[in-house]
Amino acid sequence: MAKECPTNVPDCKQAELAAESAVRKVFAILGVDIGKPESVEEFREDLRWGKRMRRASDRGWLAIVSLICAGIVYAAWSGIKGSVGH
Repeated sequence: MAKECPTNVPDCKQAELAAESAVRKVFAILGVDIGKPESVEEFREDLRWGKRMRRASDRGWLAIVSLICAGIVYAAWSGIKGSVGH
């Protein structure tokens, strides 16, 4: 688990217990029982899924912005060609 406390730190064990309690409370708020490996793994998988969706969304927005820019350039080019040809 954690490294052993140095002998010259008298409250190290209490700090370790407090930190462990705080971590358990935070994960409990998130709906994860850190005592159950399957619960932790499910949480990690949810985080991975969120990361994949965020990346896909970023790529999607890039594609949409690129299409809009290409449309604007095409419209401008068509306008220029139309005005020069007449």
